[in-house]
Amino acid sequence: METRVAATENGRRRLLATDDRQEVLRLIDRTLGDRFECEFAGDVAEAREKLGSGRFDLAMCDIQMPGESGLVLAEEIAQNRPEIAVVLVTGVDDPEVAKRAIEFGASGYLIKPFWPGQLLITAMNAIRRHELELAQAAHSRTLEERIQTLMDAAPVPIYIKDRRRRYTIANRVANEVAGLGPNELIGMTDSDFMSPESEQVVAESDRTILKSGETYEAEETVTVGEEEKTFLTVKFPYLDDTGQIAGISGISTDITAKRQAEELQEQLAATQQKAIEELRASRQETVERLTLAIEMHDADTGRHVSRMASTAAFLASQLGLDHETVLLLRTAAPMHDVGKVATPDEILRKEGPLTPQEREEMQRHTTVGHEILSGSDSVLLQMAAEVALTHHERWDGSGYPLGLKSTEIPIEGRIVAVADAFDAMLSDRCYRPALSVAEATETIAAESGTHFDPAIVDVLLKYQEEALSLRG
Repeated sequence: METRVAATENGRRRLLATDDRQEVLRLIDRTLGDRFECEFAGDVAEAREKLGSGRFDLAMCDIQMPGESGLVLAEEIAQNRPEIAVVLVTGVDDPEVAKRAIEFGASGYLIKPFWPGQLLITAMNAIRRHELELAQAAHSRTLEERIQTLMDAAPVPIYIKDRRRRYTIANRVANEVAGLGPNELIGMTDSDFMSPESEQVVAESDRTILKSGETYEAEETVTVGEEEKTFLTVKFPYLDDTGQIAGISGISTDITAKRQAEELQEQLAATQQKAIEELRASRQETVERLTLAIEMHDADTGRHVSRMASTAAFLASQLGLDHETVLLLRTAAPMHDVGKVATPDEILRKEGPLTPQEREEMQRHTTVGHEILSGSDSVLLQMAAEVALTHHERWDGSGYPLGLKSTEIPIEGRIVAVADAFDAMLSDRCYRPALSVAEATETIAAESGTHFDPAIVDVLLKYQEEALSLRG
C-alpha cells in the first residue's frame, strides 16, 4: 500500500507497522493516520530497512508472518532502539508470548481481530507508557549522579554492594584504596583485590548484615595488594524502594577520623531516604498515568477511583492495618478497575440492564486487571493485582471470579469492595442517578454479612462523616 510522506516538521510522531496482511495495514492507516506519520512493511526484512532510514516513535510488529517472526524484530527494536515504543500484534493470545514481551520491554500487546478504538487506545497508551519509562530512567540516572557527586567529595571510602557482594557504587577514594582507577571497582568483589584471609573477614560481616539487617561497626585489618590497612568500618543495609534489603552500604576510615565517618553515614542515609521518597513519588505518578488511561476509556471510572482509594485507605487505617500497608493500598486501590480498558464501550456505557453475555464480558475486568498487574516483583503491583482480582468477591461466597468467601478474600480486596460500592452508590451512573447518603448507607448495612465483611461495614458506618468528607 502507499506509504505516507514523512513530514517530521509538523510535530507528529512516526509509526512503523509490520504485517503481511494489507487489510490490517489499511486499518492502521485509517485509524492512526491522523495522529502518526505511518510507514508500512510487509515483512521483517523490509521493516529493518525502514528502521535504518529514519526516526520512529512507535513500532507495531505482527508475530505471525511468513518467514521471520515479528517477535524477533520487536526484541531487536527494544534492545537496539530504546527510543521506540513497541506493540506486539498477534492473532493468538499466548501467555508465553505475553510474558516474553513483558521481559524485553514491550509497551503494548494487541490481539486480532481488534477494533479501531482498541487500536487507538493501545497505540496511545504504549506511547505514554514508553515516555514515562524513559523519563523515569533519566530521573534515576540524575539521582545516581547526585549520589556519586556527594560521595566523591568525601575524603574516605564510601561504597555500595549488591546481594552478591559486587560493588555497584564506589567513590573516588574507595577506588584509590583498592589500587584501582576511577570506577574500576564497579562489578568487582573483594576477592578481586584483597588477600583470601581479608576477604573472608569482610565476607562474614557482609553476610551478617544481609541476614540480620543490622548495622555493623568494627575495626578491620585487611591486605590490599601488598599493603596492610586498618579501617574503622561502618556498614548497614542498603534498602530498595519497597524497604527490602538490596545490598550493603559502607563507609571506611582510619580510627582517628571516626566522627567524620559517622557524619558521612548520616548524609548517605539521608540521601538514600530521599532516593526512596523520590522513587515512591515516581511510583505514584505511574499509577496516576494508568488511572488517566482508564479515564480516557471510561470517564466515570477515572473520577471514581481517586475518591474510593482515599476511602479504602481511611478504612484500612481504622481497621488497624500497619502504616506501610495503608500507604500501599492507597496507591494500589486506583488500579482495581484497570481491566475495564478491555471492556467494550457499548457495555461500559449501556444505560439499560446488561444481557447475560454482556455481564460475563463486564465481569472479565477482574481477571484482565489481574493479568495486567501480576507477575511483578513490586509489592505495590502484587497488591494491586490481588485487589483487581478479588474486589467483586462476596463475604457469602456468591461473588466473582473465584467464588471466595469470608476471610478467604484478602483483607485489601474486602476493604476495596466496601469503599468501591459506597462511592459508586453516591455517584451518578449512565444507568441510574446517585443514591442519597441515607439510601447508600442503608444498602451497605443491609448487605453486611452477605456481600460485605461485617467488620468493615461497622467501621464505615461508625466513621461515616469522615468517610464522606474524603469524597471532596
